[in-house]
Amino acid sequence: MKKERKKSTFWKDFKAFISRGNIIDLAVGLVVGAAFTAIVNSLVNDVIKPCIALLVGGNFSELVVVLRPEEIVDGVTVEAITLNYGNLLMAILTFLIDAFVIFTILRIVRGAQRRMKERGERLKERLIKKGKEEPMAEEAALSAPPAPEPPKPTAEELLAEIRDLLRAQNAQNAPAAAPADPAAPPAEEKEAR
Repeated sequence: MKKERKKSTFWKDFKAFISRGNIIDLAVGLVVGAAFTAIVNSLVNDVIKPCIALLVGGNFSELVVVLRPEEIVDGVTVEAITLNYGNLLMAILTFLIDAFVIFTILRIVRGAQRRMKERGERLKERLIKKGKEEPMAEEAALSAPPAPEPPKPTAEELLAEIRDLLRAQNAQNAPAAAPADPAAPPAEEKEAR
């Protein structure tokens, strides 16, 4: 009786891992991290180390504790054994600077993400509130009785308005002629007699 071998899913799993978006983010982070490490190393080696060397009175990497001095035995030089604590201090200083800068960047990014989330929630609340108010206003408008229409003018009122407009127009166009005899009745009254 032969045992069936299970088909290996290693390559399939590896392909799925590679094609995920997270691996691209990881690669970008690695490249940026390497560039950032170069910047921090330059800061430590070219700026901070000389300042500390000035305070200490020598190169910082030369700070050592000699455990066994250099010896010459039978014409062969045996190197000294030293504890290079200056290099250790510089590595710790580099680590602390890296950690501080990364902490600061993460804090800024998280703060920005939190503010964006809060703004999104406030906007969502406003939209929900506005969405609830609009149907209420529409329902109130639909349930309220329609406003009565203003009364239409009668034919007599329209004719009176036309007459008044024509009088005003004639008064503007006619020359202002004063009657010859102020005591004389107007021409209309003469014709009526």
